[in-house]
Amino acid sequence: DSDAESDSEASSSEDSEDSDDAMEDNADDSSPENEEDQTDVNDQLETKLTATEDPYEAHFSKPTLPQLDSLQSTEVVPHTGNNRKVTTASLLNSSVDVQMSGPLLDSWDKIMTNVSGAAPNGKSHSKKQNNIQTRRAWEEFSAGPYQHVRQVLAKNWKSVNRSALKRSAGDKEENGSNDGVGKVFSSLQLAMYPAIARYADVLISSETRQNRDEISNLLSLHVMNHVLTSRTRVQRHNRRIKELTNSDENSADEKKLDEEEGDDKWRDQGYTRPKVLVLLPNRGACWKFVKEMIQLLGDAAIVDNGERFDEEYGPLEPGADSDEEEDANAKARRAAVMKQKGAEWNDLFGDNINADDDFKMGMSITPNVVRSSGKKKSRHAGGNAGASGVNVKLFADFYRCDIILASPIGLTMATTSNPADGDEEETEADVDFLSSIDICIVARSDVLLMQNWDHVNILDSLNRQPKKISDIDFSRVRNYLLNGQGAHWRQLIMVSKFTDPYISSTFRRHAKNVAGQLKIRRKVPADDASVCDVLVRVKQVFQRVACQTVSAAGANRLRYFSDHVLPKLIRLNQKHTLIYIPNYFDFIAVRNLLLKREANFVSVTEYARVSEVSRGRARFLQGRKSIMLYTGRAQFFLRHKIKGARHVIFFGLPEYAEFYPAVVNMLNDGLSNIEDGDDDVSRMPMSC
Repeated sequence: DSDAESDSEASSSEDSEDSDDAMEDNADDSSPENEEDQTDVNDQLETKLTATEDPYEAHFSKPTLPQLDSLQSTEVVPHTGNNRKVTTASLLNSSVDVQMSGPLLDSWDKIMTNVSGAAPNGKSHSKKQNNIQTRRAWEEFSAGPYQHVRQVLAKNWKSVNRSALKRSAGDKEENGSNDGVGKVFSSLQLAMYPAIARYADVLISSETRQNRDEISNLLSLHVMNHVLTSRTRVQRHNRRIKELTNSDENSADEKKLDEEEGDDKWRDQGYTRPKVLVLLPNRGACWKFVKEMIQLLGDAAIVDNGERFDEEYGPLEPGADSDEEEDANAKARRAAVMKQKGAEWNDLFGDNINADDDFKMGMSITPNVVRSSGKKKSRHAGGNAGASGVNVKLFADFYRCDIILASPIGLTMATTSNPADGDEEETEADVDFLSSIDICIVARSDVLLMQNWDHVNILDSLNRQPKKISDIDFSRVRNYLLNGQGAHWRQLIMVSKFTDPYISSTFRRHAKNVAGQLKIRRKVPADDASVCDVLVRVKQVFQRVACQTVSAAGANRLRYFSDHVLPKLIRLNQKHTLIYIPNYFDFIAVRNLLLKREANFVSVTEYARVSEVSRGRARFLQGRKSIMLYTGRAQFFLRHKIKGARHVIFFGLPEYAEFYPAVVNMLNDGLSNIEDGDDDVSRMPMSC
């Protein structure tokens, strides 16, 4: 059978017990022990709720939109127009803004109205009562879709999310609610989960090192629940269609099958099998995300190729020989340097982190698989032989996998065809495996921005009509895909540490979901601004450069620098001047300008050789080079401690706010013991 969903992996489920229940998971879930576990989970949902529709069924059964031939998409997609900030009371920090739009906002208004009610005697509620009611509304908003989480995931969710719950426990007690869904989700997860579970587009611009695990855990839960729900439904339909086809009472059953087909009951999949695309910055982040998804399966997980995955994506082991030869002083110096680079940097590029940013991997999920006693199990596998579990196959082929995990550059190279030798014409790239993506997650968008945001344009290839149709069973393909409207059902989730024009533009261009949108961003209060972390006593001057359009901002800054700043530097022969340039294209323009003016300068970039950087830093410290150009990407990837700077010029504000005080605090570092004949070091005041 050429159907991508009903491949050989699903055949092992035919021996399992048949069921028409849409919430059926695997055979382990029917055991008394698991029923008790699920009862415990349901007991946590103490908020009185009416029966709610399964978010998966509610979203993917929506009628198709009108044809877009003569209408703009903004006229038919309901998330446009009604964008509004919603209250979180004391659920989140007051500096966090939450905005909703579309049907998601309508659902929130209904729940908020039902929960708040009217105050007695026409009086307004007190602030404490409003906080309690608001939190109760968020809990009910989250509890509705949580009731439909697969049992195997709900069973293990609390243990996987334990650290996030501990961190949020204090806030819940202060806000007067420590029961219900509050025992399942942290405060941030309560604000995120309703939109994520309802398949709305989500833009989170408030990620920090402290809440990163909370966000990642929630995304893992959503991805696994979506895949298991979809795969279980396909398996159940495969069995039902087979029964109706092979039944002795052919006439009656065939008629019944035709009637059910008329209701589009069997349209349960896309053109191809992959449903989820996760873009990550490096192999280390991919390894951690996959481990979180496997942990949610608990003892039900049967992992294939687990050891290979740990070797290629897991933490790096330092060479034993090099450690023995390295003396204690060298180790101590290296440890001090690594600590100086900061915890954020070590999380991404530390000694034991696999920081390779060129990777791609398929991951298939097959529920209701019977364990074989003779098969060699991965160390993640649990349970007894003969019991039913969930098979997780890593390094699966793209056309036979459910989840694709890749870096933007890795996926771009996989979908970009190179012309053959001697052939100037390029063949068309194969992107058909991206034609039926239901969920797209762009994790750590701020890190991807520092790598190369152009590669994120791979999102343009999502949900296109496939070019090869010979292996597609169109009787099982959903109607909105047949109508070319897959982008309006695809969920886009972007997570970033800060708001950036590139990230916002990408979200605005690709977030077209009919379910609406959620945006969470953090406003920085004045007393928490990065400028408060400047420890050097220096006058900081911020010069506003007028520009007509955002696209012309770079050219206007370069013109101002060329006409007003650079002539003074050359005329005064000002030494020990560090010029920080966040954008690499701006660096190229400034470097060419300095070469044209024959300025005495040196450059430190992320592409420069180690010997070249060391030589340039030494010459700058000694005053033999008056100016140093330092790029923002060099600061991000390398975290150099530049010595010898007396003056600093920011060609633009850094993307990462913490880079500003880090660079300013470099002033006068290393100059106390330098004997320079120029009076600039001893008498000229520092400047910024």
